[in-house]
Amino acid sequence: MKSRLSVCVLCICLALVGCKKSLSAEEQAQVKALRTELDATQKEVSATELQNARFSGGLVKAQMAWRLETLKTNEALLQQRIHAIESGAKVTVETVATKADPDRAKMLQEEMTKQELKVSEADAKASLYSGGLAGTMAVIGAATERNSLALLRQQYLVAKYGLASPQLAASSTHATLPGSETAPRGGSPESAPILADKDLSEQILEAKLLQKKYAKQDYQDYVFFDVAFNPSGLDKPARAIKGVLILTDLFGEQKFAVNWTIEKPVMPGTEHVEKGYGFRFNQFIESHQWARNTNKDNMKLKYRVNSILYQDGSSRTFNE
Repeated sequence: MKSRLSVCVLCICLALVGCKKSLSAEEQAQVKALRTELDATQKEVSATELQNARFSGGLVKAQMAWRLETLKTNEALLQQRIHAIESGAKVTVETVATKADPDRAKMLQEEMTKQELKVSEADAKASLYSGGLAGTMAVIGAATERNSLALLRQQYLVAKYGLASPQLAASSTHATLPGSETAPRGGSPESAPILADKDLSEQILEAKLLQKKYAKQDYQDYVFFDVAFNPSGLDKPARAIKGVLILTDLFGEQKFAVNWTIEKPVMPGTEHVEKGYGFRFNQFIESHQWARNTNKDNMKLKYRVNSILYQDGSSRTFNE
């Protein structure tokens, strides 16, 4: 009996050993390269956490928090890729599958080298100040350059190793051109929400793009829009309208969407124009590139209303 038990235990052990995946020479080399990338990423995460601890709030801390999120996403993708190669385990981060693209990886590596130089220059500039407004702006500028580098590195890892591409929300805010009558409003580009009464919500305001402008400012670039809204489906005077401006190509395929709140009165039958309203541009996000580079004549717009606040005090919501 004891002999049989020993044989069973031995068989189970051999079976467990046999389940372990044997890596090919190519896979071993890939794991080694991925671990090198992981080690560098973890060191950058630790350094950023130390920097982040020095600030209690404000724009600089917000930018560092964004960079930490990007770096930790990079770390998770690398760890899961290594684990997947070594054990065949399923990747658990919600992603879009990609293939390795050596040409793009090479191009991104060159861009990273240029961006690292920008980071060094920005850090050197920030070190010249001990405080004050100029010093704060210099620190913000350096943080912005580091954020761009973190996102660029993420795209490089995706291209070089065929990692799954994380679906991160675009880190953008609405802004207003200097001197514009429209006040700044916070928000971020997003995928248009799916509404039960989607068709109706898109028939209230007809949107037409009048002008598109790319503007380079001190520490951040922006894309601004001038849009005319024709309230053809508005039933009564509105005090404010909240919704999503959706940009599509000529075939109607959605390419970009941005939260857009009209904070001025809109009257039925009277065209309303909004000027100097846009988003913070990030050169490493494809939808941002499309919005900046595409000729306005090759863009189609539609405005999906989420809610209306009428001048008589009543309101109407479309996504509840």
